[in-house]
Amino acid sequence: MNLVQKIFGTHSERELKIINPIVDKIESLRPTMVALTDEELKNNTKLF
Repeated sequence: MNLVQKIFGTHSERELKIINPIVDKIESLRPTMVALTDEELKNNTKLF
């Protein structure tokens, strides 16, 4: 690993820093979505 990569990280590491907060938001919605019935979930399509 060269000096620049040690300071700034690799391309993949930088991308993961951007993506991880988005993934955390999505994962936080999971319990709410799992609790819905099929019909309720189908009705939420309009909201999405």
